[in-house]
Amino acid sequence: MSATRPPSHVIGSYESAQKGVFGREPLTAFGKAKMYLGYITILPIRIVLLIPFHLIMCTLISLCLIGAGPDGVEGCRATIFTWLAWMWMRGNLFLFGFYYIPTKGKKEVPPPDVSKVYIGNHCGWMEVGYMFGMFTPSFVAKSSIKSIPVIGAIAVANRSIFIDRLATNKGVSVTDQIVERLTQHPGAKVGMFPEGTTTNGSSIVKFRSGAFVAGVPVVPTIFKYPFKFFDPAFSSVSLKWHLLGTLAQLINFMEVEYLPVYYPSEEEKKNPKLYASNVKKVMVEASGLIDSNETYEDKIAWEEAVGYENKEMKRKREMEAKKAKEDGGVG
Repeated sequence: MSATRPPSHVIGSYESAQKGVFGREPLTAFGKAKMYLGYITILPIRIVLLIPFHLIMCTLISLCLIGAGPDGVEGCRATIFTWLAWMWMRGNLFLFGFYYIPTKGKKEVPPPDVSKVYIGNHCGWMEVGYMFGMFTPSFVAKSSIKSIPVIGAIAVANRSIFIDRLATNKGVSVTDQIVERLTQHPGAKVGMFPEGTTTNGSSIVKFRSGAFVAGVPVVPTIFKYPFKFFDPAFSSVSLKWHLLGTLAQLINFMEVEYLPVYYPSEEEKKNPKLYASNVKKVMVEASGLIDSNETYEDKIAWEEAVGYENKEMKRKREMEAKKAKEDGGVG
Protein backbone atom coordinates (compact mmCIF):
# COMPACT_ATOMS: atom_id res chain seq x y z
CA MET A 1 0.00 0.00 0.00
CA SER A 2 1.21 3.47 -0.82
CA ALA A 3 1.78 5.88 2.04
CA THR A 4 0.63 8.79 -0.11
CA ARG A 5 -2.02 10.89 1.57
CA PRO A 6 -5.24 11.35 -0.45
CA PRO A 7 -5.87 14.83 -1.89
CA SER A 8 -7.43 17.17 0.68
CA HIS A 9 -10.62 17.66 -1.35
CA VAL A 10 -11.15 13.88 -1.35
CA ILE A 11 -10.80 13.45 2.42
CA GLY A 12 -14.21 14.93 3.14
CA SER A 13 -15.45 15.85 6.58
CA TYR A 14 -15.18 12.41 8.16
CA GLU A 15 -13.17 12.23 11.40
CA SER A 16 -10.47 9.87 10.12
CA ALA A 17 -8.38 11.29 7.28
CA GLN A 18 -7.04 7.81 6.59
CA LYS A 19 -10.51 6.35 6.24
CA GLY A 20 -12.28 9.25 4.59
CA VAL A 21 -15.58 8.59 2.84
CA PHE A 22 -14.39 5.56 0.87
CA GLY A 23 -11.75 3.87 3.06
CA ARG A 24 -12.25 0.84 5.28
CA GLU A 25 -11.72 0.48 9.02
CA PRO A 26 -8.52 -1.60 9.46
CA LEU A 27 -8.74 -4.88 11.33
CA THR A 28 -7.28 -4.96 14.83
CA ALA A 29 -5.04 -7.84 15.90
CA PHE A 30 -8.02 -9.45 17.62
CA GLY A 31 -10.15 -8.86 14.54
CA LYS A 32 -7.57 -10.62 12.36
CA ALA A 33 -7.40 -13.59 14.75
CA LYS A 34 -11.19 -13.76 14.74
CA MET A 35 -11.18 -13.63 10.93
CA TYR A 36 -8.67 -16.49 10.59
CA LEU A 37 -10.67 -18.59 13.03
CA GLY A 38 -13.78 -17.92 10.96
CA TYR A 39 -11.96 -19.05 7.81
CA ILE A 40 -11.42 -22.56 9.19
CA THR A 41 -14.70 -22.95 11.09
CA ILE A 42 -17.64 -20.87 9.83
CA LEU A 43 -16.59 -20.27 6.22
CA PRO A 44 -16.58 -23.93 5.02
CA ILE A 45 -20.01 -24.61 6.53
CA ARG A 46 -21.55 -21.52 4.95
CA ILE A 47 -20.09 -22.28 1.52
CA VAL A 48 -21.47 -25.83 1.64
CA LEU A 49 -24.93 -24.41 2.43
CA LEU A 50 -24.74 -21.34 0.22
CA ILE A 51 -23.78 -22.91 -3.12
CA PRO A 52 -26.72 -25.34 -3.49
CA PHE A 53 -29.19 -22.79 -2.09
CA HIS A 54 -27.94 -20.14 -4.50
CA LEU A 55 -28.06 -22.45 -7.51
CA ILE A 56 -31.54 -23.77 -6.71
CA MET A 57 -33.07 -20.36 -6.13
CA CYS A 58 -31.37 -18.76 -9.15
CA THR A 59 -32.58 -21.62 -11.34
CA LEU A 60 -36.16 -21.23 -10.12
CA ILE A 61 -36.07 -17.47 -10.62
CA SER A 62 -34.58 -17.89 -14.11
CA LEU A 63 -37.33 -20.34 -15.06
CA CYS A 64 -39.96 -17.95 -13.73
CA LEU A 65 -38.56 -15.15 -15.91
CA ILE A 66 -38.52 -17.13 -19.18
CA GLY A 67 -40.54 -15.30 -21.81
CA ALA A 68 -40.98 -12.18 -19.67
CA GLY A 69 -42.57 -9.35 -21.65
CA PRO A 70 -41.45 -5.71 -21.83
CA ASP A 71 -43.13 -5.04 -18.49
CA GLY A 72 -41.74 -8.17 -16.82
CA VAL A 73 -43.79 -11.14 -15.67
CA GLU A 74 -47.47 -10.65 -14.96
CA GLY A 75 -50.35 -12.32 -13.14
CA CYS A 76 -49.64 -15.49 -11.18
CA ARG A 77 -46.04 -15.59 -12.34
CA ALA A 78 -45.47 -12.11 -10.92
CA THR A 79 -46.61 -13.34 -7.49
CA ILE A 80 -44.36 -16.40 -7.73
CA PHE A 81 -41.44 -14.23 -8.84
CA THR A 82 -41.95 -11.87 -5.89
CA TRP A 83 -41.91 -14.73 -3.40
CA LEU A 84 -38.88 -16.40 -5.00
CA ALA A 85 -36.98 -13.11 -5.02
CA TRP A 86 -37.74 -12.54 -1.34
CA MET A 87 -36.75 -16.10 -0.39
CA TRP A 88 -33.50 -15.80 -2.36
CA MET A 89 -32.64 -12.44 -0.83
CA ARG A 90 -33.43 -13.42 2.74
CA GLY A 91 -31.77 -16.82 2.48
CA ASN A 92 -28.57 -15.37 1.04
CA LEU A 93 -28.35 -12.64 3.69
CA PHE A 94 -29.07 -15.20 6.44
CA LEU A 95 -26.28 -17.46 5.22
CA PHE A 96 -23.94 -14.45 5.16
CA GLY A 97 -24.65 -13.85 8.85
CA PHE A 98 -27.39 -11.22 8.60
CA TYR A 99 -29.77 -13.25 10.77
CA TYR A 100 -31.98 -10.41 11.96
CA ILE A 101 -32.53 -7.19 10.02
CA PRO A 102 -34.38 -4.57 12.09
CA THR A 103 -36.45 -2.10 10.10
CA LYS A 104 -37.69 1.39 10.90
CA GLY A 105 -40.49 3.32 9.26
CA LYS A 106 -43.36 2.14 7.12
CA LYS A 107 -42.76 0.53 3.75
CA GLU A 108 -44.77 2.72 1.38
CA VAL A 109 -45.07 2.41 -2.39
CA PRO A 110 -46.95 4.47 -5.00
CA PRO A 111 -50.06 2.94 -6.64
CA PRO A 112 -49.32 -0.06 -8.93
CA ASP A 113 -49.97 1.89 -12.13
CA VAL A 114 -47.52 4.67 -11.17
CA SER A 115 -43.90 4.28 -12.29
CA LYS A 116 -41.40 4.67 -9.50
CA VAL A 117 -37.69 4.51 -8.69
CA TYR A 118 -36.44 2.68 -5.59
CA ILE A 119 -33.26 4.30 -4.29
CA GLY A 120 -30.88 3.84 -1.38
CA ASN A 121 -27.45 4.80 -0.13
CA HIS A 122 -24.85 2.41 -1.47
CA CYS A 123 -22.38 0.50 0.70
CA GLY A 124 -22.18 -2.85 -1.11
CA TRP A 125 -24.01 -5.77 -2.68
CA MET A 126 -26.16 -6.44 0.40
CA GLU A 127 -28.61 -3.59 -0.18
CA VAL A 128 -28.94 -4.61 -3.84
CA GLY A 129 -30.12 -8.04 -2.72
CA TYR A 130 -32.40 -6.53 -0.10
CA MET A 131 -34.06 -4.12 -2.54
CA PHE A 132 -34.44 -6.88 -5.13
CA GLY A 133 -36.14 -9.14 -2.62
CA MET A 134 -38.43 -6.49 -1.14
CA PHE A 135 -39.41 -4.53 -4.26
CA THR A 136 -38.31 -6.67 -7.31
CA PRO A 137 -37.30 -3.68 -9.48
CA SER A 138 -35.21 -3.75 -12.64
CA PHE A 139 -31.82 -2.37 -11.66
CA VAL A 140 -29.46 0.07 -13.31
CA ALA A 141 -26.20 -1.83 -12.94
CA LYS A 142 -22.61 -2.07 -14.16
CA SER A 143 -22.26 -4.04 -17.38
CA SER A 144 -19.82 -6.41 -15.63
CA ILE A 145 -22.80 -7.90 -13.76
CA LYS A 146 -23.81 -9.66 -16.98
CA SER A 147 -20.69 -11.84 -16.80
CA ILE A 148 -21.53 -13.26 -13.35
CA PRO A 149 -22.89 -16.82 -13.76
CA VAL A 150 -26.65 -17.17 -13.14
CA ILE A 151 -26.95 -13.70 -11.57
CA GLY A 152 -26.09 -12.11 -14.91
CA ALA A 153 -28.80 -14.13 -16.65
CA ILE A 154 -31.36 -13.07 -14.03
CA ALA A 155 -30.32 -9.42 -14.36
CA VAL A 156 -30.81 -9.61 -18.13
CA ALA A 157 -34.16 -11.43 -17.82
CA ASN A 158 -35.32 -8.90 -15.23
CA ARG A 159 -34.64 -6.18 -17.82
CA SER A 160 -31.82 -4.44 -15.99
CA ILE A 161 -30.33 -1.37 -17.63
CA PHE A 162 -26.56 -1.78 -17.91
CA ILE A 163 -23.88 0.92 -17.68
CA ASP A 164 -20.42 0.67 -19.20
CA ARG A 165 -18.51 3.78 -18.14
CA LEU A 166 -15.65 2.94 -20.50
CA ALA A 167 -17.69 2.15 -23.61
CA THR A 168 -16.50 4.04 -26.67
CA ASN A 169 -19.70 3.43 -28.64
CA LYS A 170 -22.37 4.75 -26.31
CA GLY A 171 -25.45 4.17 -28.50
CA VAL A 172 -28.67 4.99 -26.67
CA SER A 173 -27.72 6.70 -23.42
CA VAL A 174 -28.52 5.14 -20.08
CA THR A 175 -30.53 8.23 -19.17
CA ASP A 176 -32.69 7.81 -22.28
CA GLN A 177 -33.26 4.15 -21.42
CA ILE A 178 -34.33 5.06 -17.89
CA VAL A 179 -36.72 7.75 -19.11
CA GLU A 180 -38.20 5.42 -21.74
CA ARG A 181 -38.71 2.63 -19.19
CA LEU A 182 -40.42 4.86 -16.64
CA THR A 183 -42.53 6.99 -18.97
CA GLN A 184 -43.60 4.45 -21.60
CA HIS A 185 -44.43 1.58 -19.25
CA PRO A 186 -46.93 2.61 -16.54
CA GLY A 187 -46.12 0.98 -13.21
CA ALA A 188 -42.49 0.30 -14.15
CA LYS A 189 -40.12 -0.25 -11.22
CA VAL A 190 -36.44 0.69 -11.44
CA GLY A 191 -33.87 0.29 -8.67
CA MET A 192 -30.95 2.73 -8.50
CA PHE A 193 -28.25 3.98 -6.17
CA PRO A 194 -27.90 7.68 -7.06
CA GLU A 195 -24.43 7.98 -5.53
CA GLY A 196 -23.12 5.98 -8.47
CA THR A 197 -20.55 4.18 -6.33
CA THR A 198 -20.13 2.53 -2.93
CA THR A 199 -18.96 4.29 0.23
CA ASN A 200 -17.96 3.06 3.67
CA GLY A 201 -21.38 3.99 5.04
CA SER A 202 -20.21 7.06 6.97
CA SER A 203 -21.89 9.50 4.59
CA ILE A 204 -24.10 10.03 1.57
CA VAL A 205 -22.09 11.39 -1.35
CA LYS A 206 -23.26 13.54 -4.24
CA PHE A 207 -26.28 12.21 -6.14
CA ARG A 208 -26.21 11.80 -9.89
CA SER A 209 -29.40 12.96 -11.57
CA GLY A 210 -30.17 9.77 -13.55
CA ALA A 211 -32.72 8.47 -11.05
CA PHE A 212 -34.63 11.75 -11.19
CA VAL A 213 -34.74 12.71 -14.88
CA ALA A 214 -38.07 10.99 -15.55
CA GLY A 215 -39.77 13.04 -12.82
CA VAL A 216 -41.51 10.03 -11.27
CA PRO A 217 -41.84 9.41 -7.50
CA VAL A 218 -38.88 7.89 -5.68
CA VAL A 219 -38.98 5.48 -2.74
CA PRO A 220 -35.92 6.13 -0.52
CA THR A 221 -34.41 3.52 1.81
CA ILE A 222 -31.53 3.99 4.26
CA PHE A 223 -29.05 1.17 4.89
CA LYS A 224 -26.60 1.02 7.81
CA TYR A 225 -24.10 -1.67 8.81
CA PRO A 226 -22.99 -1.40 12.46
CA PHE A 227 -19.84 -3.41 13.18
CA LYS A 228 -17.13 -3.85 15.77
CA PHE A 229 -14.33 -5.74 13.99
CA PHE A 230 -14.98 -6.48 10.30
CA ASP A 231 -16.13 -3.56 8.16
CA PRO A 232 -18.89 -4.94 5.86
CA ALA A 233 -18.74 -1.99 3.45
CA PHE A 234 -17.78 -3.05 -0.08
CA SER A 235 -15.52 -0.10 -0.75
CA SER A 236 -11.86 -0.15 -1.80
CA VAL A 237 -11.64 -3.93 -1.48
CA SER A 238 -11.86 -6.79 -3.97
CA LEU A 239 -15.11 -8.73 -4.25
CA LYS A 240 -13.33 -11.99 -3.40
CA TRP A 241 -11.90 -10.78 -0.10
CA HIS A 242 -15.06 -8.94 0.82
CA LEU A 243 -17.19 -12.07 0.34
CA LEU A 244 -14.71 -14.27 2.24
CA GLY A 245 -14.45 -11.76 5.08
CA THR A 246 -18.22 -11.40 5.39
CA LEU A 247 -18.75 -15.17 5.34
CA ALA A 248 -16.12 -15.65 8.04
CA GLN A 249 -18.04 -13.53 10.56
CA LEU A 250 -20.28 -15.33 13.01
CA ILE A 251 -22.82 -12.51 12.78
CA ASN A 252 -23.21 -9.38 10.66
CA PHE A 253 -25.57 -6.47 11.16
CA MET A 254 -27.79 -4.52 8.80
CA GLU A 255 -30.33 -1.85 9.69
CA VAL A 256 -32.98 -0.63 7.25
CA GLU A 257 -35.10 2.51 7.40
CA TYR A 258 -37.97 3.08 4.99
CA LEU A 259 -38.68 6.72 4.20
CA PRO A 260 -41.98 8.06 2.84
CA VAL A 261 -42.47 8.15 -0.92
CA TYR A 262 -41.11 11.42 -2.32
CA TYR A 263 -43.43 12.94 -4.91
CA PRO A 264 -41.65 15.66 -6.93
CA SER A 265 -43.02 19.16 -7.35
CA GLU A 266 -43.48 20.59 -10.84
CA GLU A 267 -40.27 22.55 -10.38
CA GLU A 268 -38.36 19.39 -9.41
CA LYS A 269 -39.76 17.52 -12.42
CA LYS A 270 -38.27 20.20 -14.66
CA ASN A 271 -34.97 20.29 -12.78
CA PRO A 272 -33.55 16.78 -12.05
CA LYS A 273 -30.53 18.19 -10.22
CA LEU A 274 -32.81 20.09 -7.83
CA TYR A 275 -34.93 16.97 -7.40
CA ALA A 276 -31.82 14.88 -6.62
CA SER A 277 -30.47 17.47 -4.18
CA ASN A 278 -33.76 17.73 -2.26
CA VAL A 279 -34.15 13.96 -1.96
CA LYS A 280 -30.58 13.67 -0.74
CA LYS A 281 -31.28 16.28 1.94
CA VAL A 282 -34.25 14.25 3.16
CA MET A 283 -32.12 11.08 3.34
CA VAL A 284 -29.26 12.83 5.13
CA GLU A 285 -31.58 14.36 7.73
CA ALA A 286 -33.38 11.06 8.33
CA SER A 287 -30.23 8.95 8.53
CA GLY A 288 -27.90 11.25 10.46
CA LEU A 289 -25.14 10.37 7.99
CA ILE A 290 -22.63 12.97 6.81
CA ASP A 291 -23.66 15.10 3.83
CA SER A 292 -20.74 14.77 1.43
CA ASN A 293 -20.11 16.23 -2.03
CA GLU A 294 -17.61 13.54 -3.03
CA THR A 295 -18.19 11.78 -6.36
CA TYR A 296 -17.18 8.59 -8.16
CA GLU A 297 -14.25 10.50 -9.66
CA ASP A 298 -13.13 11.46 -6.15
CA LYS A 299 -13.28 7.81 -5.16
CA ILE A 300 -10.98 6.88 -8.04
CA ALA A 301 -8.55 9.63 -6.95
CA TRP A 302 -8.70 8.40 -3.34
CA GLU A 303 -8.05 4.77 -4.31
CA GLU A 304 -5.12 5.70 -6.54
CA ALA A 305 -3.67 7.86 -3.74
CA VAL A 306 -3.75 5.04 -1.18
CA GLY A 307 -2.52 2.41 -3.65
CA TYR A 308 -5.72 0.46 -4.28
CA GLU A 309 -6.12 -0.75 -7.87
CA ASN A 310 -9.66 -0.19 -9.11
CA LYS A 311 -10.57 -2.84 -11.70
CA GLU A 312 -12.45 -0.37 -13.85
CA MET A 313 -9.49 1.99 -13.98
CA LYS A 314 -7.15 -0.93 -14.69
CA ARG A 315 -9.35 -1.84 -17.63
CA LYS A 316 -9.29 1.79 -18.78
CA ARG A 317 -5.49 1.88 -18.69
CA GLU A 318 -5.32 -1.40 -20.62
CA MET A 319 -7.68 -0.01 -23.27
CA GLU A 320 -5.62 3.18 -23.53
CA ALA A 321 -2.38 1.19 -23.83
CA LYS A 322 -3.92 -1.03 -26.51
CA LYS A 323 -5.15 1.99 -28.46
CA ALA A 324 -1.77 3.69 -28.17
CA LYS A 325 -0.07 0.54 -29.45
CA GLU A 326 -2.50 0.28 -32.38
CA ASP A 327 -2.06 3.97 -33.21
CA GLY A 328 1.70 3.55 -33.09
CA GLY A 329 1.50 0.54 -35.39
CA VAL A 330 -0.49 2.50 -37.95
CA GLY A 331 2.30 4.99 -38.43
